[in-house]
Amino acid sequence: MFKTIGVFGKYQDASIEKPLKSLTAHLEGQGIEVKLGRTTAAEITRHLSQEMLDENLIKEIDMAIVIGGDGTLLHVARQMAESSVPTIGINLGRLGFLTDIALPDMLSEIDSILNGDYRIEERMMLDVNVLRDSQLIYTNTALNDVVIGKHALEKLISWHAHVDQQFVTAARSDGVILSTPTGSTAYALSAGGAIMHPALDVISMVPVSPHTLTNRPIGLPAGAVIELTIHNRTENCAHVSADGLIGCSLLGDEVVQITRSKHSVKLIHTNNYNYFAMLRAKLGWGSAQ
Repeated sequence: MFKTIGVFGKYQDASIEKPLKSLTAHLEGQGIEVKLGRTTAAEITRHLSQEMLDENLIKEIDMAIVIGGDGTLLHVARQMAESSVPTIGINLGRLGFLTDIALPDMLSEIDSILNGDYRIEERMMLDVNVLRDSQLIYTNTALNDVVIGKHALEKLISWHAHVDQQFVTAARSDGVILSTPTGSTAYALSAGGAIMHPALDVISMVPVSPHTLTNRPIGLPAGAVIELTIHNRTENCAHVSADGLIGCSLLGDEVVQITRSKHSVKLIHTNNYNYFAMLRAKLGWGSAQ
């Protein structure tokens, strides 16, 4: 039973004010305590006293509801993972693979969840560690992907990949994506990677615009230790990002290590959720004849 729910809105987007207030009033009308998350736009105010959601309060909520897009849900879901708080997304109307409740259906779908008509799906995450001279200089966790991308538009990145200490390939490209199945419909898809069902335990390594076309995406075991090294030896030759957030600039003498995270994201779906129907709707695939 969900007694305390955290509600998160897309950051600095006043368009969420009406649905956020509607959802909050609806939940509180059923005796549920509501706490607003830090992502909620600062200009949205409520007459009720609300605490901003911090690490301690995360442990007090039973569910997180996100009103926004996939970017907002990614941010919130990563925060919820360590405390195993399940998360559900309300789609504001743009393309979204994670926020699967349409805004007009928000209250009825949330009621279904509150009545027990739901299931929880676990999504794997990736840990990224960047080491320079064996010293850890950056660490983060990603639900979608870890990307090594180039800074300078005119220069390709020269990189080598090892998996479980075995050499896999050397390539020159605009970058390389290490994607979870969740992230296979994000940047990896636009770079030519395969769509992977979220139930799979696999990490996809996808070169971005490789100089040699024989460098193709490859699926790797989820338990593998993947190590990437850059060989440009130029200051700010590349950067590492997690779920689109740039976190570390590379000099060319680092080891970027990617492993499966011990934490996973728990996504709530109503029992009528269908992954393949979602793909058809989002990607414009044809229906059965």
